[in-house]
Amino acid sequence: MNPKLTILSVLLITTLIASPASALRCDGKVIVRGMTSSEIIKNCGEPTWVDERQEERFSRNCRDPFFWTDPDDYERYEEHYYIYRGKRYTGCKKIVTIQEWFYNFGSSRLTQTLIFENSRLVHIRQGGYGY
Repeated sequence: MNPKLTILSVLLITTLIASPASALRCDGKVIVRGMTSSEIIKNCGEPTWVDERQEERFSRNCRDPFFWTDPDDYERYEEHYYIYRGKRYTGCKKIVTIQEWFYNFGSSRLTQTLIFENSRLVHIRQGGYGY
């Protein structure tokens, strides 16, 4: 095999592995899911705009590990009762604060929307070129 082609393919693979598709770069720092909002403001600055809302989430099983994704969730839940086929059951309800931060880095870069749940980054959505 051609040594130049081997080196080029290794560099390409290394570049693809080093920065995941759901990552954003701000001032040389990689922004990934799980970071807090204060860490992102420190690296990327204030967003162009912020949208905030609250959502109620319910679970029939209060011990469900997928329902408790953040240790602070235990402080934000309350028991609720519901009736199913004539029987009364107990479940858990928690309030989740969802924020969407929009970053416009100018016409030479793509816009980014960062979605937070209770101040933790859960999703990065890439848009078109900025303005």
